[in-house]
Order: sequence, then structure tokens, then C-alpha cells
Amino acid sequence: MIARLLPTALLAAGALAACSPPETAAEPTPRIARIETVQAGSDSARREFVGRVEARLTVDLAFQVGGRLADFPVAEGQTVERGQTIARLEQQDFDRAVREARVQLQQAETNLQRQSTLHERGIASDAALEDAQTQYDLRAVALENARQNLAYATIEAPFDGLVSRRLVDNFTTLGAGQAVARIQDLSERRVAIPVPENLIGALDREGGYTAVARFPFLAGQSFPLEYRELVAEAEQGSQTYRVIFALPDDVPGNILPGMTANVSVQVDRNGETIPAGVRAPVSALTGSAGGGFHVWVFDEASGEVSARTVSIGPIAGDTVMVEEGLRPGERIVTAGVNALHEGMKVRPMAQRGGVAAAEPSRF
Repeated sequence: MIARLLPTALLAAGALAACSPPETAAEPTPRIARIETVQAGSDSARREFVGRVEARLTVDLAFQVGGRLADFPVAEGQTVERGQTIARLEQQDFDRAVREARVQLQQAETNLQRQSTLHERGIASDAALEDAQTQYDLRAVALENARQNLAYATIEAPFDGLVSRRLVDNFTTLGAGQAVARIQDLSERRVAIPVPENLIGALDREGGYTAVARFPFLAGQSFPLEYRELVAEAEQGSQTYRVIFALPDDVPGNILPGMTANVSVQVDRNGETIPAGVRAPVSALTGSAGGGFHVWVFDEASGEVSARTVSIGPIAGDTVMVEEGLRPGERIVTAGVNALHEGMKVRPMAQRGGVAAAEPSRF
């Protein structure tokens, strides 16, 4: 009897199990994330660059003749006037060469006069007179060369400037063309900045923008810049172009070539030369596998994030200009971006009394 009832009980239990609802997997808890709203750019596109101060001219001075350095009166950091002696070689050999050339010229002149007299009397031939004239001309050129070499044995400042470096020590034996000192023309100090190719159209001319330089050691002071020139050959590697501006004439004297300047450029958007874009925290950027950057955009309705490729501009402090890919008012994740994945649910983090807390779930 029991054996006959057992199959019936098992069938009834199976039917009840089939009628009960299936167990559902628990949804993952949304990850807490810091989410910020990106802001629109201003009416003028502001770009920040790191510039370097340059002299109007920088020249390495060298002797055009060889010899032993005998007089090197200038010091590094010394200001010099145009025509002031920078360095001088020993003069003995050059003086001797001038005296020798002068004596030879006198001999050639005496011979020329004698041949001329003999030619007038019909004693000397035309060929002898021409040879005497040739020798005289050659001796005159030799004397001119000797005097020029004597002048080359002294280097004078070609302009008012600053001796930025002595490249050799005194009493050194030098070859022709070997530089001895570097002098910089500080009559106008300039600032050069590296500009990417997409901005060259806006900064390779005057007007349409304003440029200002600031220096870390001169807090609270700024100096307007005036456009000077564009180096039209791109730098290798960075593919940027050097745009050179002039500092005002009344800048402090302690601003020297080689110093770093923070250059702010405000470009007028009326002509839409440069898109305004939006400002976003640098921490929101994630490197893409194929190069470039993307950010994680938060969808309020679904509570999910999605990656979006962006084109960025210069970085200013802890924010970056996003030129393409984001619109003002969109919300992006700005912390922990490396832990996100496509379609991941997150919960915005709220600040309460300086302590981060999760906002109430909307989904």
C-alpha cells in the first residue's frame, strides 16, 4: 500500500515546485561616485601656456683669427655698452705682421717708381712695369689683411647687452671661430610659448586676443604682451609652434632670459576662431586604448554611466578645457573613473557638512 502511494506524493510535490515563482538574482548595489556638472566656457576662450623669457638677440662672440687669449676683462652677469672690449688676443704677432707688410709695400713702391722711370726712358719693358705694378698691388692687399687681422684680435660688444656666460678661461689658446663669450641684447625681453597647430590661426597675428604674462616670484603683478613673430617650423615631437611676444619696456630688471612665465591668452569668440568648450576636472579624464581621452557621463534617468570620447585643450590648475564631446550642464564622474565600466550603475555622492555621503537612490 505504501509503495503505491509514494509515486503519487512525489508527483504532487513536483507540481507544487513547478508552480512556485523562480528565485531572482539580487541586483548589484550601485557604486557611490563623485559626480559634477560641467560648466560652460566664458565669452572669450582662455588658454594657459608655460612660456620662457628670451633676449631680443643672443650672440656667441668669437675671434676670426687664432691666438692666445691675453685680456678677458668682463664677468658673467655684467652689462656692457656697445664698443666695449670683451676680449683681446696677444698682439705681438699681429703687430709684427703689420710692420712686415708695411716694409714690403714700401719696397714694392720703390721698385714700381724705378720701373716707371726706366719705362719712360725706354729702358724697361712693358712687362717689367706691369710686374712691378702687380707686386705693389699685392703688397698693398697684404698690408690691408695684416691690419684687419690685428683688428680681429680684439672683440668689442656689438650692442648694449648682458654677458650671460664666459665660454673659455683667460690665457686659453684659441682657434679661429671658437666662441669665448655669450652676450644677450636685453633692449627688449620676450616670451616664447609653444602653441598647438589648432590655435596658430588665432595667435599668428595681432588683434583678436590679449596675452598677459605672470611670474611666480612677482606675486600679484601681470605684464601685457605684444605679438612679435611666429616660428613657422614645428618642434619635433610636440608638433607645436613657437609664438614670440614682447614684454613691456618697464618690466623689472630681475626678469632674465631663461625664466619661466605663466602666459594667459584670451581669444575673442566673436569670430569663433576657437570654440569655447566647457571646463571639467582633470580627474575626470581616462586614457583611451587607441590614444586620446574619454570621460564617464552619468545618465540621471537610468543611473548608469557611459564612456564618451572628448577632445581636450590646455590644462589650468586642476581643470581642463574640453573642446569637443561635452555640453554645458552634463554630469560626469570625477573620481574613481578607472573602476567604471560601460552601463555600470552608480549613486552620486553628496557633501554634508564636509563629509561625503551617498545621495538617496533614485532607482
